[in-house]
Amino acid sequence: MIYKGIQFNLSFVEGEGDVKNMPTHGGIYAEIHWPTRSIRIGETGNSMRGRNLSHMRWADKHYNSAHNEKETKRRGIIVDLAKEWGSKGLEYYVITEDPRVREDRELRVDCEKHLHEWAQVQTEFRNINTQRGYRTRN
Repeated sequence: MIYKGIQFNLSFVEGEGDVKNMPTHGGIYAEIHWPTRSIRIGETGNSMRGRNLSHMRWADKHYNSAHNEKETKRRGIIVDLAKEWGSKGLEYYVITEDPRVREDRELRVDCEKHLHEWAQVQTEFRNINTQRGYRTRN
């Protein structure tokens, strides 16, 4: 898929989503949970590798009941998956690391929003994107 001249990789192959080989700069990524065939799309202006390793630690803490009381009371699609599976079955894929997306937060967020709309209509994966708002400034 191409959006605003930016090529998106939307080909996800089970076994090929290695978080440890993700870039240490910003971009847009997909988180696929293969056992439930679920997809979540995210963006970061920082390290995609670091961001997603952090997601895996967060999921494993939920799975191991190691979070604080407030965090353990959270509910929702993503939290419930984390509690049941931890990081087992999660793989991460770079959708784009185009320099324009890395450097321009507004463009990156616009692309993420477009990809969330795509995720709602695609039929290969269960869409677990729960984001309702898009901030372009901190």
